[in-house]
Amino acid sequence: MKQENMKSSMVANFNLVFYGENGSEEPLLNYFDAIFMPALTAKYIKKAGDSEFFFTEINLEEARDGEYVLTGLIVKRTVLEVKSDVDENWDIIEKDEKYPSAPFSIFVIYLKNHRMLFVKNQKGSPTIQNFKATAKDFLNRFVKEENQSLKGKNKKELPIPILNVVGIPMRKKLVESLKEVEKINELCLRFYPLNGDIDFGGILGDISNDVRRAVGCKKTDLILKSPGNIEEVIDLVEKSNGIVEPIFKVTYRTEDGKKKKTRIKSERISESMNLDIRQGNLRNEISQIIEEGKKLESITYVSENNNEIYSRNSSKIIGFIKK
Repeated sequence: MKQENMKSSMVANFNLVFYGENGSEEPLLNYFDAIFMPALTAKYIKKAGDSEFFFTEINLEEARDGEYVLTGLIVKRTVLEVKSDVDENWDIIEKDEKYPSAPFSIFVIYLKNHRMLFVKNQKGSPTIQNFKATAKDFLNRFVKEENQSLKGKNKKELPIPILNVVGIPMRKKLVESLKEVEKINELCLRFYPLNGDIDFGGILGDISNDVRRAVGCKKTDLILKSPGNIEEVIDLVEKSNGIVEPIFKVTYRTEDGKKKKTRIKSERISESMNLDIRQGNLRNEISQIIEEGKKLESITYVSENNNEIYSRNSSKIIGFIKK
């Protein structure tokens, strides 16, 4: 396989829930046609520093097993500045040049269970954090504009979008990230409204659903102070399967023996891989990515709730498929 064919990818849970009247929490597909697709295709631009982020090439594809999949690009439009270079003698040459650049990443969202593959096209491509921030901004902006236009018309306002994009924990990454850790000072498990996923059982399920909803919270943090059994911690986080966001605060020793405290966020412990994508036109590359995702257990698993929500809303998806 050629090195240039390899593309860095990450598996995540694209968990979008709409928060409505009386604390109702409705899944993404309930508002697929009324909010989700219009927001993603609204031609918004999100500015961040000297860069602009936007979505393009939004399409609905049908995988070989018949599941509908949403695909698209997030583009980072920016300007690269070149202030120096070296000549053939390795001497520094001063320059003052600017070049427009628009690196992109590909995202594939499997609509039956809202798992996603996020694939960077090149160095400098947008990150999954850029994707989350951009999607959240566009959804909020669309709902705000629509609700503003509904004022005084005696019509029901659109519900508020709650988006969480959380990586799927991978045991190998957890072990690697924690093997040099001297102490876990704190493990935060961040619960959020779920989009048809099977929740934790027992007390964790109570915290996620009953307690969070009873007090009217959109998110709930369970803080575990100084957990001493790292193996059990790894088991717990691995089994969470992207339905909570784990954040570690840890202490480890540097090579010179000094103690250092740091955070380990979900992106560092999430399932990731290099995909061997045959270079061709963009549509062919995306089709390859869709099929690669279908080989991953973390993407193919679908709960009963996922199936029911998907079946009930499939007609809303079909209406957006290009003939």
